[in-house]
Amino acid sequence: MQYFYTTRLGNTRFEMADGSLLCKDVPIARTGAQVYDESELPGIVGDEDGEIVVTRDADEVFRPETLASFEGMAFTLGHPKDMVNPGNWREHSHGHIQNVRRGTGDRADLMLCDIHIKTAEAIQKVMDGLEQISMGYDAEYEQQGAGQARQHTIIGNHCAGVPNGRAGIRCSIGDSTFMTTKNQGWLTQLKRAIKTRDADTLADLVDNAPAELVEPSLDLARAVNITINPAQPLPVEKELGGLTTDEDGENAGAMSTSELEKKVDALALLVQQLINPASTSTTDSDPDEEDEKRKATNDAAYHQGIVSRAELIMPGVRLPEGGKLAAFKRATMDAAFKTAEGQALLAPLVGATPDFAKMPKATLDAVFVSASEIAKLRNGAPVTTSRGSFYDGSNKNSPAALNKAFDAHWNK
Repeated sequence: MQYFYTTRLGNTRFEMADGSLLCKDVPIARTGAQVYDESELPGIVGDEDGEIVVTRDADEVFRPETLASFEGMAFTLGHPKDMVNPGNWREHSHGHIQNVRRGTGDRADLMLCDIHIKTAEAIQKVMDGLEQISMGYDAEYEQQGAGQARQHTIIGNHCAGVPNGRAGIRCSIGDSTFMTTKNQGWLTQLKRAIKTRDADTLADLVDNAPAELVEPSLDLARAVNITINPAQPLPVEKELGGLTTDEDGENAGAMSTSELEKKVDALALLVQQLINPASTSTTDSDPDEEDEKRKATNDAAYHQGIVSRAELIMPGVRLPEGGKLAAFKRATMDAAFKTAEGQALLAPLVGATPDFAKMPKATLDAVFVSASEIAKLRNGAPVTTSRGSFYDGSNKNSPAALNKAFDAHWNK
């Protein structure tokens, strides 16, 4: 379809003769899985999180009636409370969509359209970064299992510009690098992208993690241990891949979906603990933090040693600027214990149900050092100590000293 424009604003954005904005070839819907809250789909049973993974296949998304139902529908800013109709169209419409069709090639799983944005308000919001798309429609849902459903008989109503669309980053207006996600939204999107195997959204979130969550040199993908081919999300039945794949397609170090989700849950918990100091940090008068401050003052390498040991216990973790060291130790081990690897590392030292928040400082220090040394041995790195041999009974972190500290703690 041909359009007349006066100014080309980007590869897919054009200013029309009347000053309106044309956004061409915009992906507005996709096949595959999306996450809904249980409250959004009455009668459909959700999973333990109260969420439902809804799957829709190509036969439904590209059904001729479905494509035709979206033709000419209104473009809105966010979803209106009620579906768009002649009675409220003037209130909610900021333009319309047309040329609705199925994509080709590597976009064959996407529904595309051209969006004509007619109001100054909507044009400004899109140019400022409101670029993700969420479609409004009616549909039927069929329960496929707890937390699983199939969507069919889709009839379109409107196309909404939103900050964070359910369909993910692939369904968004092009030519913009604006990131609108904030800490909580980023974490929520990360978990949902993993749950739906949305590799493109996952890759975008990893590449654009909030600056306060990672150091410039930290590769978050390595911290979460995720490697997914962004061109093709894996089907539900498959395991998410490890770091390498052999020629037969067998995963050399495959991680199951549940294990990956637990790892991301743990990382998300740790990030939240570090973002919200109230949950982990203490005041300057806290004796635990005073002890850490004194050690750091007397030993220039102590601070960096804590960070290095934490990395061994929970790969990818970092100490935020101004973070409290004792609280950081507790948060690191608490988050690590929620992963299979971390639990295997820590359980022999602290038992099956540890409370790191209430653990005495002497025990905390002993466990933190011991766990990092064990992790170092498992990684094949040589064990180094700064004051005497690790096995020297005079060393407070020697097996004998640790056993004594543990006995004293559990005897209480």
